[in-house]
Amino acid sequence: MPILIKNLQLNNETIEALNSLIEMDINAGSAFRLTRIVKDISSVVEDKLKTEKRILDKYTEKDENGNPTPAKDVNGNPIEGAVNLIDADSFTKEMSQLMEVEISLSHEKLNFDDLGLSTAKIKDLIRLEFLFI
Repeated sequence: MPILIKNLQLNNETIEALNSLIEMDINAGSAFRLTRIVKDISSVVEDKLKTEKRILDKYTEKDENGNPTPAKDVNGNPIEGAVNLIDADSFTKEMSQLMEVEISLSHEKLNFDDLGLSTAKIKDLIRLEFLFI
C-alpha cells in the first residue's frame, strides 16, 4: 500500500519528526527505507513551499515600486512579517486547495513493530501516522 499524504500534513515539523526517528536505534532495513522516504517527502515539502510563496505573492498588495505593502495594526503600526492581501477570500481558497492536495509516494507503509523501538515521542508518531500500517 503506497503512502498517501495531504500537503496539510507536510511541514518542517514532519521532517524533524522523520529525522528524529531515523536517528533512533532502529533496524538497518527500516532506517534505509525511512531515509528514502525522507528524501522524497523533503522534495514534496520544497515544492509545496514554493507554491505557497507563489500564491502569497500573487495576492500580496504591492506599492508603486513592486514591494509588498506591510499590514498595519489598529494603531497604524506595521505588523512584522504580515502583508496586505488584495483578495483574502481568493487567497484563502487557493491555499486551502493546495493543502488538500494528496500526494502518493511509491514507498510501502512501514510496520511500526519492525522498527524495534522500545520508546518514541507521541507527538512525532502523531505527525508521522501516515507512514505506518
